[in-house]
Amino acid sequence: MTTPRPPFPPAIRPSSGKRLAGAALWLGSCMLLASPVWCAEHKEVAHKKSHTTSTKNTHAPSTPQMDHLPVRGRQVRSVQQAQAAVEAARAQHKAMEMEKARQAAAIEASRLKNNAAQAAAAQARNQALALSAASVTATSQLHDTEQQISDLSDRISSIRDEQTQLQASLRNNARALVPILPLAERLSLYPSDTLLAAPVPQGDAVTGFLVLRGLSRQMEVQAQAMRAQQARLSAVDTELSAQYATLAGLKQTQSQQRDAVRQQAAQARIAQKQASKVALSAAQQLQAATQRASSLQDAIARLDALENKARDALQREIAAAEQAHQAERVRAARQQEASLNGNEGPGLAARSSGSGAQPVAGRLISGWGAPSDSGPATGMTYRTPPGASVRAPCSGSVDFAGAFRSYGQMVILNCGRHYRFVLAGLSELSVDTAQSLTKGAPLGHMNATGSSATLFIQLRNGQKTVNPAPFL
Repeated sequence: MTTPRPPFPPAIRPSSGKRLAGAALWLGSCMLLASPVWCAEHKEVAHKKSHTTSTKNTHAPSTPQMDHLPVRGRQVRSVQQAQAAVEAARAQHKAMEMEKARQAAAIEASRLKNNAAQAAAAQARNQALALSAASVTATSQLHDTEQQISDLSDRISSIRDEQTQLQASLRNNARALVPILPLAERLSLYPSDTLLAAPVPQGDAVTGFLVLRGLSRQMEVQAQAMRAQQARLSAVDTELSAQYATLAGLKQTQSQQRDAVRQQAAQARIAQKQASKVALSAAQQLQAATQRASSLQDAIARLDALENKARDALQREIAAAEQAHQAERVRAARQQEASLNGNEGPGLAARSSGSGAQPVAGRLISGWGAPSDSGPATGMTYRTPPGASVRAPCSGSVDFAGAFRSYGQMVILNCGRHYRFVLAGLSELSVDTAQSLTKGAPLGHMNATGSSATLFIQLRNGQKTVNPAPFL
């Protein structure tokens, strides 16, 4: 006799057991994963499955196969599925963490690379500035030597003029004495016979004697003057020989100093070229903008426009990065802006008494505002000795270096605060566009052939010309 199975209590019916097992598995998965999103999704799925199962159990009779399936087996299979889901979620979470770590490492590597590039560029700029500063002393010594040569050349020219005048005076005096020299010689040898050679009245003889006496005194005075002129001429010749020897020594010193300055300037140019590709790009933009200019004023305007454009672009980049909460972009833009402000230069004081050291040896032949064919002069013009070196009148960066229109080789030196020196008429340049310089550093040399050359210097504040004399 088969004993009938007692009915399941309400608390342990199959449908209720399934729901309890599903809830337990869901809770265990949530505890293992600790992921709110996964738990919420699987909670909803578990709820739907539970509701569906409950509905099926209410409206459909259980089949004999389901009734004979052990509850323990169904629970084990559900646990295995849950464990598989947990492992998959763990793997996905681990992959996400690895991806985040990889991205963070890439960002850090990029930041380090950017910092290294900026540090290398800053180091190269500092090296270029150090080399430029080191060349100031040698350039100053060369400038002093060239100024001494210029002054000595002027002194030699003055001595030669005096020599020429003395020689001409002696020749004229000698020419005037030639007719009366035989008479003077005869009077000195035979005074009585000379006076009585021709019979004349006694009064005329006395008059002739007095005339000859006065002429003799005049000739004596003239002879003394000629002897003094001859002595002075001999002294001038001696002084001229000494000055020529001094000049030769100065020229030898100048040659050695000029070679040293050229080497130091070349090292500074090489260091600047190695600064950064960004600087090279900026140099190309500056050079191209200036070359396209139709006039000097147009060139200055284009340089100002490039500077303002760069600043506006940086401000827009900073604003966009801050709005997007991108700290790295903001930091890079701020650093670039600081670098731009740092490279802007000190500018020029509103009032300056000048240092008294002009940027080139020689003498001023035309000052600012002097009358010219095209109106008042907008700059200063110096007459320089051949091959004279030209020095930077301020610290700053080179906006342009090269040939420009009829100005010859020209340098536009940005002193900062919209002050720019324009130096034109050079024959050889020692700097490149975008190169950083210190005051007194070499810019180039004047023409070495011919007796002299002229250097034009102009100072601009924006589009206005300013008298450069107080700042030199």
